[in-house]
Amino acid sequence: MKSWQQIAKITRLHSLIASVLPFCLGLLFALFQYQTVNAINSVIFFLITCLMQIIVNLFDTYKDYKNALKYHLTQEEDGIFSKVKNATEARNLKLAIYGLTLVGALLALWLVLRTSPVILLLGLTGAAVGYLYSGGPHPIQNGPLGDVASGIIMGYIISLATVLINIQPRQFSWSIAGEMILVAGIAVCAITNISLANNLCDYDEDVKFHRFTSVSYLGKEGTLRFYAINYVIGYLCTFISICLGWLPWSTILVLLTIPLVIKNTRRFWQVQSKQKTFVLTIRNDIAITFAVVLSTIIYALFQV
Repeated sequence: MKSWQQIAKITRLHSLIASVLPFCLGLLFALFQYQTVNAINSVIFFLITCLMQIIVNLFDTYKDYKNALKYHLTQEEDGIFSKVKNATEARNLKLAIYGLTLVGALLALWLVLRTSPVILLLGLTGAAVGYLYSGGPHPIQNGPLGDVASGIIMGYIISLATVLINIQPRQFSWSIAGEMILVAGIAVCAITNISLANNLCDYDEDVKFHRFTSVSYLGKEGTLRFYAINYVIGYLCTFISICLGWLPWSTILVLLTIPLVIKNTRRFWQVQSKQKTFVLTIRNDIAITFAVVLSTIIYALFQV
């Protein structure tokens, strides 16, 4: 039996925070613009997004184990063996992926039956990118577009889908899709930065696995600049969304996280380490998410 610490390490449970931010932004938008939230649809969809994140993480871990064997890396050379020690554990990991995928598919089918074909289309798009991100002969995460792809799929599509499942029976409109580009901007940028921070910290390991991420193309300094600019763009998207009336006044709380994010970004700029500073990017995401949740609660209380 694996301990909870081992399970958390294999599944990368800390990364689930990346699903919470866009989900909360979608809820806030639906509540503010349409004064409605469908609790059942929201719970089902939130479970699906968490399962997808865990499945991608497990598949990524499985691929790392296979690559470690392929390139004849040892325990001292690569930390993947602390997650998957042998072929038996690798097989169990693969079975877990299949099992969770089945559960996710059943939940997705239930949600589609409760909503509309648009949700099916968004779900299939997310699932396809989720697989291509870690799987296939040329995984997206191994190239320069992996960071942006994860940001757009998780940040934008999760936010948009959250809105659509809550405003049923209203139909999809391009105006909603357009507005969500700005509304979800902070989520897209924050999630992109989690991926950028991960690749910056894992750069040496990625080279061993012949993974040429954005860091290989932009260089560490260029990637760090991209990382910092992303936060600026994200906060600008939120500010503009408030000014245009797409988000409630309470969302101004998100802007109050700027000093903390600046402080953490400066520290991460100095040292990029999985053990020491990667958590700073996660803390940024948690702070922004907490501000969005608090904004939603405050707005809802004023509507009572």
